[in-house]
Amino acid sequence: MTTIGSGFKFNESMMGQLHDLKNSSKMEMPGQAKPEGKGSFADHLKAAIEEVNADQVTADKKATNLANGKDTNIHETMLASSEAELGFNMMVQVRNKALAAYQEIMRMPV
Repeated sequence: MTTIGSGFKFNESMMGQLHDLKNSSKMEMPGQAKPEGKGSFADHLKAAIEEVNADQVTADKKATNLANGKDTNIHETMLASSEAELGFNMMVQVRNKALAAYQEIMRMPV
């Protein structure tokens, strides 16, 4: 289980859904060349989630080290904590925008 932010956890089924999304987005149309160096949206999304998670883990380690007295640099700890918080808040806002776009599409008459 992967922890992101304060208490939000990605379990194996959520990660599996990301992998399924990644695999389904790799389908190519016949005769269509895929540009080199370009990843799918799912690849970028997964990388962003992993980066936010890494920032959160780093901030947690720094806070633990500060609390245990192993590290006395409160400035780096607060910067890491703020960076992790901002990254998580941005991820939540991207999720909210994507969900709003999906709901708007679902409300469209056919």
